[in-house]
Amino acid sequence: MDLLQVGATWLHLLATVALLGYYAVFGLIVLPAVRKVVPAPELGAAIVAIHRRSTAVVVASLVVFLATGVYLMVMNERYEGVGNVGGSWATLLLVKHGVIAVMVGIGVYIDALVVRGFELAGSAAHPSAVRRLARAAVAMTALGAVVLFLTAAAQGG
Repeated sequence: MDLLQVGATWLHLLATVALLGYYAVFGLIVLPAVRKVVPAPELGAAIVAIHRRSTAVVVASLVVFLATGVYLMVMNERYEGVGNVGGSWATLLLVKHGVIAVMVGIGVYIDALVVRGFELAGSAAHPSAVRRLARAAVAMTALGAVVLFLTAAAQGG
């Protein structure tokens, strides 16, 4: 048993649980509940507080993903080098990384365009911004499920 491989896989899975768990709970549970009980003028402040509290978890997860993902890919016997996508494993990883790139784009959208907009005076009461945030969080959850499927497929063959 290669303890470094086991440790890297374990950390990669922990980062997956933390990141996807956050977006799933936020988009499917917290945001809908907060929208119903927090008045519009305070809603923006509540969303910003939740986002700020989660930033460390999201950033740490991304750092762990990058470090462990590169290690796990390079150490895999099926890895044939950058740009070599001849086999099904490499093709699955290429598609997986494409989905991850879309997720990073949505994460930037959530951070830069939506949540930071709530910090502006008066924007908190705008329901369309809250709906966009909810849709983006649910999209992150769905895309995360796709990444998990692609990961499982790559492990299987």
